[in-house]
Amino acid sequence: MWNDKETSVDLLGHDKIAKTILEIIGDSHLRPLTIGVYGDWGVGKSSILSILQQTVEAQRKTDVAKTYCIMFNGWLFQGYEDAKTALMESVVTELAALQPGVEKVKKLAKSLLKRINWLKVAKVATGAALTGLTGLPLVGITGEVFERAKKMTEGGEDEKILKEKEEETVTSQIHAFRKEFKELIETSKVDHVIILVDDLDRCLPKSVIEILEAIRLFLFVEGTTFVISADERMIEYAVREHFPNLPSSYADYTRSYLEKLIQIPIRIPTLTKLQTGNYIRLLMLQFFLKHDYGKLKEVYEAFNKKKKRPYDPIELSYESIPDDIRSSSPDLKETMFVAGQITPTLSAGLKGNPRNIKRFLNTLFLRLRISKIYGLDDVVKLNVLAKLMLLERFHTEHYNRVVDEVSASAEGKSKTIKGAEQASAAKSAQAGIAATQHPGATVKDQELVEWAKIDPSLGDTDLRPYIYISKEKAIGFDADSAFPEHLMEFHTQLTSGSEMMLNKAEKALENITLKEKTMLFEKLESESRAIADLGKIPPPIQGLLRIIHAEPSLEDRFLVLIESYPSAGLGPWAISQLSGLKTPEGLSHFKKIKEQWGTQTENGTLAALAKQKLN
Repeated sequence: MWNDKETSVDLLGHDKIAKTILEIIGDSHLRPLTIGVYGDWGVGKSSILSILQQTVEAQRKTDVAKTYCIMFNGWLFQGYEDAKTALMESVVTELAALQPGVEKVKKLAKSLLKRINWLKVAKVATGAALTGLTGLPLVGITGEVFERAKKMTEGGEDEKILKEKEEETVTSQIHAFRKEFKELIETSKVDHVIILVDDLDRCLPKSVIEILEAIRLFLFVEGTTFVISADERMIEYAVREHFPNLPSSYADYTRSYLEKLIQIPIRIPTLTKLQTGNYIRLLMLQFFLKHDYGKLKEVYEAFNKKKKRPYDPIELSYESIPDDIRSSSPDLKETMFVAGQITPTLSAGLKGNPRNIKRFLNTLFLRLRISKIYGLDDVVKLNVLAKLMLLERFHTEHYNRVVDEVSASAEGKSKTIKGAEQASAAKSAQAGIAATQHPGATVKDQELVEWAKIDPSLGDTDLRPYIYISKEKAIGFDADSAFPEHLMEFHTQLTSGSEMMLNKAEKALENITLKEKTMLFEKLESESRAIADLGKIPPPIQGLLRIIHAEPSLEDRFLVLIESYPSAGLGPWAISQLSGLKTPEGLSHFKKIKEQWGTQTENGTLAALAKQKLN
């Protein structure tokens, strides 16, 4: 499966965009400089920043340039502290760490951090954020407010922040900070500081403004370059929220505001249909090669060498893969064939968005893993599963009808699919004249016929295994397929969030059959997949924990569910609440999950706790 985060393996040619940015920021007379890397959610902005950071770090190690790169993710700090001061503290701390033994660096860093602390207190004291990006003069903080800030930040003689009367206003603090920050850069023996600001479009409007404010007011000095990745529409929205009372005649103000901050915008285009197909094939190949990046790079480079120009319309095919990889992988042809099958619909439906493509493929291979756990891997075929998932993803109404038909059929077949495939065959035979132009035919009906053209044909296939592993709802294939009423009380108790009710349900679970426990498990599992906020343990997960305590044979299925959640949003409960596993399989599986969490970087708390529990 693939990580839903910035990638270290460039399969989209993003290194060319990164090189372009490095060419621009290499021009010293442009500094200070701010570059905006714009694009829709999931197009690869974070990956470009990651490539930039790796390239700069490699140059620094070889003394090619005295440049230092700092990565800041605003989304990690929102909700915990002032995003503005978090950015400022991160930059100052990292620069100071470059020359830890130099007394002047220590002194400058200490002074800068005190000024940041003063600003924190000043903000609390006034109850209002600083605003400076509009170019309007800043209001000084004096009198009672200043005295409160001073008292809250004074200690001994060495701890006093404000040494001179002229530094007793916000404006004075800004000027003093900028002067000392510039000195810190020079003293740290760095010619150029590149600050990468990622995930700005994930932040709340207030945090967005704070981060932009910090960049423009405090850190935008000689020797600095900022590279900000964001969906510019979200930034414009944050500006509108910050200035809600702008007159209608200022309709273009939000865009002008952003253009004032960002000198050079670079926009990442979405993938074309051909590029989408090649990306899908590369991802499928990556999975097939078990993430052997050496072989994957060999394929990618061989493919690019076939192009005389980067825009040449060349398709990655089985035949274009180097002979040594093809000869050692007899099943590779089928993998590339399936990738080709799902490409047309994914290209149209996902609009060339790399993250959405990854998510579709992750779901596809997650279901393959689930089929293996259930012992269905000998009947579940990749191409059949992929085609059904396309119906589920893009034609939900038709898919739900298919689910109902398959659940009610003794043979697990769908009349809807059979009819669509017959209409598709008729349409092909009659050159598309009459097959779908009958009275009452709708656009959705025609879309279903187009979907039916995709190989393989499913009209005569038993689809029960595929519907079952979709896990979107508790599905049975007999007369008792509806969720039994006598289990509803268990369900209510298991999702109550009440410790007393949970204990009562867990004890009562001992008196029901394995099949009934499994039905409860599947219902709660389905409900848990619909929960977006995983910072706190959701009630369905609390219920699932009680079920696996009563029925340890379900532990591995529970861990598959936990492993499917994005690690970025998981709270500490994902480790602390799973300490009671009993089976060797469950313990081994959970250890592997903790190892994965311990190496990821998008959730520092989870990583630290995972490492602690591994030791």
